[in-house]
Amino acid sequence: MKLALTQLAEGDSSFRFSSQKDAWIRELIQSVGKEGYVVKSDLDIEMQVTKLEPDYYLRGNMGFKVDQSCARCAETFPLALKHEFAVALAHATQTKATPVLAEESDELDVHFFEGHEVDLAPLVREQFFLSLPYQSLCGPDCKGVCQKCGTNLNTGKCTCLQKNDFSPFSVLEKIRH
Repeated sequence: MKLALTQLAEGDSSFRFSSQKDAWIRELIQSVGKEGYVVKSDLDIEMQVTKLEPDYYLRGNMGFKVDQSCARCAETFPLALKHEFAVALAHATQTKATPVLAEESDELDVHFFEGHEVDLAPLVREQFFLSLPYQSLCGPDCKGVCQKCGTNLNTGKCTCLQKNDFSPFSVLEKIRH
């Protein structure tokens, strides 16, 4: 999806995109699917573009569910994500940023573009991957797997003998008052 920047009004312009109605979002879901990510819901994006001639400021959020593997038990589960983002858009030939953009540039990602259009697909794709957590847990109380036999401790107890572990403090169990 190419956004024609010359047709934007001064100030803020709002946009909404969804995988239900926008083919380029569905194509994005298919491309990340080829990399092993299964999106389990609609991908909804709301964004606002602020025109600060000659630069632009893009901020928004995206929401979706994606299948993830739990870092403790390795079970697959759907993870609901809501991700906020902010990106500065600047002409590639321009060397001097506007004062407002320059003040915020330490906190913003800057995307350089040429011409009078910005392709939103690579930006949204990048934000999709940035929204994914490094490690996901199926739940805060996930018990993981047994280190000896590999049994998922969320679904049952393992059959390993847990008491065989030697501890220098095990002699304290025999002391009674």
